[in-house]
Order: sequence, then structure tokens, then C-alpha cells
Amino acid sequence: MQRTIKRFGVMVSASILFLGCEISNFDLQENPNFLTPESADPEYLLNEIQYQFQYFMGLMILNTDDVMRYEAMTDNYRDVVSVDVLDAEWESYFEALNNSRTIEALAAEDESLLFHNAISKLLMGYLTITMVDYVGKMPYTEAVNPSEYPNPRLDDGDDIYRSVLADIDQAVLDIEASNFNFSTDLFYNSDKDKWKAFANTLKLRILVQTKLASSKLGIANAATEINKLMEGDLIDTPTEDFQYIYSTVIEPESRHRYFQRAYVSDIGQYMGNYFMHMLKDSKSMADPRLRYYLYRQADEDPFSIPPYSTCQNESNVDYCYVGDYYRGLDHGENRTGFGDNSKRAVYGIYPGGGTFDEDQFLRASTTSSHLEGAGILPLLTSSFVKFLMAEAALTLETNGDPAVLLEEAIRDSMEKVLGFGNVSSDFEATDNDVDDYVAEVMANYGNAASDAERLDIIITEYYLAAYGNSIEAYNAYRRTGYPSNIQEPINGDTSFPRSFPYSANAVEINRSIKQKQNSERVFWDTNPEGFIK
Repeated sequence: MQRTIKRFGVMVSASILFLGCEISNFDLQENPNFLTPESADPEYLLNEIQYQFQYFMGLMILNTDDVMRYEAMTDNYRDVVSVDVLDAEWESYFEALNNSRTIEALAAEDESLLFHNAISKLLMGYLTITMVDYVGKMPYTEAVNPSEYPNPRLDDGDDIYRSVLADIDQAVLDIEASNFNFSTDLFYNSDKDKWKAFANTLKLRILVQTKLASSKLGIANAATEINKLMEGDLIDTPTEDFQYIYSTVIEPESRHRYFQRAYVSDIGQYMGNYFMHMLKDSKSMADPRLRYYLYRQADEDPFSIPPYSTCQNESNVDYCYVGDYYRGLDHGENRTGFGDNSKRAVYGIYPGGGTFDEDQFLRASTTSSHLEGAGILPLLTSSFVKFLMAEAALTLETNGDPAVLLEEAIRDSMEKVLGFGNVSSDFEATDNDVDDYVAEVMANYGNAASDAERLDIIITEYYLAAYGNSIEAYNAYRRTGYPSNIQEPINGDTSFPRSFPYSANAVEINRSIKQKQNSERVFWDTNPEGFIK
């Protein structure tokens, strides 16, 4: 199902961007769609980069939703992270990289394009570290220059990160020096202060993410560098959040992918039982975000209409059914196809623009969706930033009290989710609900016996707040090993993907690329083999 959607997305993007021209592997061979500085309109190029940015990030998030248990993984790791899983993303990334380098060449001759170039560098920096975080080594320095490098070599991940850090620094200088705006900025409406805050925040995220391998980036003391960034402007309020906002437009399809999956089509996925358990039952009260995150289509006990599954009688199944009509599956459960598409829990109003759960118990496709698909991609939010800062304060002894930062992070997440879509309902969460939730988390944090337990609490809350952006959870899990109670595959699969394979198309065409194993670790993942499952 996921691959079908991705292939459809490639066809749509091709028709929109190239009026029907065929897409090729842009890092690998000559392509007639490449725009040169002589033929390019920088406004068009930057618009295209923004489109490819959200397209790429949206697909990458889908790739790890099941790996990270937000959705149920109904196969094994090797099948859900197969050699063709990144084919569309690979093409999208190198198309964006080509356009970014074209803008850079134009800006070298035209100072009115400094701001365009800065935005381009920042967006490409985010895309580039995301690709490195998934595949490790990749074509970069020699990429999108097919006449000179028909088989571009692989650059080491740490070298690429160094290049991105330099681009971020240059982007800040270009923003400060620029006198012209970009007229169709889809993220910050040409607000230079917000773009600078994003640049600083992206750099902070990189430093926390690579904290186990800082020396490979030439950073002697990551804490010192993080403290310097914290003295400047960062994304520290929800109004500054870096996010992509979808629309309700149907042609071309511009609605959130979660909405497309559950409200336009009958959902082909199951939500993860571990995730639903953590929201519903891991504390003395339900998570205030529960009805915003998830929508229940039916008020039927799954065991009242057999055969749902035999999972209730099997010792290796942890949850089977978490109750209250939240119907999903355990991680690694491959028994599917019970004809229960209209009975499953699906994506709610946040972040996919679906329906707020008011005990309607109606099929998702027949509800009056609150936002009709106008959801968001929460990419780098103030909540995420404060979780990262709390982690850094605890593990690197950077400035700030990790407990204070943890509470601020949770409250920022609650403010964002509970305020999303202007819900007015007897079922909406209250300030008291939030206060009670925060009080319990902070009591647990205060009672923790070690920094390891405290970090576990921070990353677990980060995991719950990162719904809609499983990239953050995937990175944090590989970096820290938390949440410690995350469900292991009930099928016994121990091949958790420490990285993703290269695009099968890229391996076929580029002689410099040899396929890799999913057990290979990216440069900043220095944790041992078998560290996570």
C-alpha cells in the first residue's frame, strides 16, 4: 500500500513539475529536465525545491512509521525496509539538489538572490542530513554533474555533515546580507528572523544527533557549541515551528498523506498497539492528545465478531487489543486481512487533518472531517527542540535544567496538538488534564534513580510528542536506545534496520554504488550491534 502511494506520488509530481516528462535518477546520468543557470527562473527553482522538500520528507516519515511502532509492522524488517523502498525518495532528493546548485550558481552572479540561495541551502541541508541518517554514505560532492561524473562516488556521512554545517553558517550570513525577499515562501513567508532561528536550530539538532561522534565533525566540545547556539535565536515557541501545511485541494492531490490513507481510501494499515497503549494506559490518566492523535471508527469489541485473531490466546503477543475500541496490531504481527478496515483506529485530526474523536464511531471516509486533509508535517518544532535541549543538558551538561526543559517540551507539544484545528467539543482536553499529565511525568522524573532512567523519560516523552514525524523517533532510538519499553517484534525478528538500503535503481545504474546491509550503522550511531530491536 505504501509503495503504491509513493509511485502514484512520483507520477503526480512528474506531471506537475515537468509537464509529463520522464523522471530519471538525477545523480547518475544525463537528464533533459535539468535546468541550467542560463535557462532557470530562480523563483520557479526554489518553489520546486520546496515542493520536493515536503514530498521527500513526507515519504521518509511513512518509511519509519511502522518501524517505530506508530503503525503496526505487519511483516519483517527486511521486507518493510527493502531495496526499492527509497527509489522515489532518491530521485526526489537529487532533483532538489540539482536545482539548489543551480540557484547557488545564479546567486554567485546576482546579489538579489542571496535570500533565495540561503533558503535553498537550509532546505537542502535538512534533506541531506536526513538522507545520510538513513543510508550513511551517498553521492554528494560529484552528484548532479553527469557530464563530468557519470558515476558519482560515495562521500562519507561525516564529510557530508561537515559540508552541511558550513552551508548553514553561510546561509545565515546570506540572510543577513540580503535585501530581497522570496515571494512564495511556503514555510516562513520570507521572515528572515524565523529563517535564522531555523538555521540555528537545525545546527543544534545536528550537534545533539551526532553527540556520540562529535570528533568526526571536528567538534572538540559539543556542549560549548550548543551553549553558543542557545545564546542566539532558536525555534522556542510554537509560532516559530518549522512545518509544512497541507491544503484541502484535491486536484492536484494536496492533502496530508494520513488523510489520503484513512479518509479518502479505506485504511490499509493498522495503528501500532504499543503506541496506543503508551497513550492510553502507560500513566494513571490517558494522554490529553489521544483523541487528537487517533480516531476510532467503530464501537465494536474485536473479539465479539470472530475470527479477529487468535492473538488473545498466545503468550508471545504483548497487547493484542488495548481496549476502548482502539483496534490495532502488535509490532511484527503478520496476521491481517480480517475485513476490519472500517473498524480500525485511524489517524485523527493531528497532524493529518482528519477527525477529532468525539465517540462518533463512524467510518472515517463518511465523517465530516474537521480539516478535510489540511494537516501538517511537524518537522522541527519548539517541542522537539526543547526535548533535544533537555537531552543535551542531561547527557552533555549544556546550559539549562533538563527537568525544566522537559516540562516546557511537553507543554509546547500539548499547546500545539490541543490547539490544532480549533476543536470545540465536550471531549476536548482541559488545562487540568495537561497539568495532571505533566505532574505525573515530572514526579516520575524526580523519582528516577539514575541519569539513564531520566533520559529514558525524556526520550519516551519525545517519542509521544513526535507523532507525525517518525524520523525524530528513529534517530533518537538509534542514538539512545530509548524508549526502553518499546515493543520488540512478536515474530522474533532481530534485524532492526540501523540504516536503509540504497535505491535499487541507483545501484543498477551507478557503478560506484554497491548495495549495503541494513545492519550497517551511520557514522554517528556508535552504539553496539544488537543495541536496539
